[in-house]
Amino acid sequence: MKRPFRIIFSICMGVGVVVFIVSFGVTASLVDVADDFFAALEDGDFQGAYGHLSSEFHGDTSIAELRSFAQESALAGYSDATWWERTIEGDEGCIDGEVQIETGQRIPVSIFFLKEGDVWKIRQIDWESDDPPEEEWYEDAPSDRPPDTGAPAVEPPAVPM
Repeated sequence: MKRPFRIIFSICMGVGVVVFIVSFGVTASLVDVADDFFAALEDGDFQGAYGHLSSEFHGDTSIAELRSFAQESALAGYSDATWWERTIEGDEGCIDGEVQIETGQRIPVSIFFLKEGDVWKIRQIDWESDDPPEEEWYEDAPSDRPPDTGAPAVEPPAVPM
C-alpha cells in the first residue's frame, strides 16, 4: 500500500516542480523589464527607462516628468529589487515585490505590464510610502486632496455641550 502512495506522491511533486519552473520562466521577462527600468533610472538613462514604458504610459507622462519622478519620488535612489509574486494573463502581467533604496528602506511595489507586439512594457507603477509625494508625478493621478482655492482654512464652529 505504501508503494502506490510513493509513486503518486512522486508524480505530483514532479508535476509541481515542472509547473513552478515553467511559470517562473514565462514571467521572468516581466522581472527583466522592471529591473532594466529601475537600473536605467539609477544610471540617469531616462530615454532608456522611457523605452520600457507602454505607449499608454507615454500618453500620460513625458520624459521630463519621468526624470522628476526618478529624482523626487519615494523610489529615488534605487539599489535593488525583490519580486515575490508574478502573474501573466493574456497580454497583461503584474509583479509584486519590494524596491530597496540607498538608505536601506524597502518599499512595497506593484508593477503592471502590457504586451505591445512581442515586448512587455510597464503600464503602471504603484508603491506604498509613509511620505507621499507633495505633487502627483503624472497628470491623471487621482488625488485625495481638495482643490486649493486660495481661501484661508476655516475651522468648524465649536458645538456647546
